[in-house]
Amino acid sequence: MADGQRKCPDCGSEMVEGFIPDKTFGGMLVPRWLRGSPERSIWTGVKTRKRECRSIDTYRCVKCGLLKSYAIRSIDPSAFWG
Repeated sequence: MADGQRKCPDCGSEMVEGFIPDKTFGGMLVPRWLRGSPERSIWTGVKTRKRECRSIDTYRCVKCGLLKSYAIRSIDPSAFWG
C-alpha cells in the first residue's frame, strides 16, 4: 500500500512494510488471500481456480511490534510473486 506513512492503531508509532513468507517444499513464496473456504485438490493441495485472489501486504510497528495485514492488490492465484 503505497499511500504514505502508516501509523500503528495501538500506539501511534511508525509501521514499516514487510511480508511473512509462505514456506514451501524447496523454497518460499509471497503469501496471498483467496476468497472462500479451502477445498482440497489432489494435484495442488488446495483449489484456487475461479477465486478472487489478492497479495498480502504486512506492516509491523517499530515500537510495539503489532502486525497488520492488508489484501488490496488483485493478482493471478498461480502467480509466484504476489
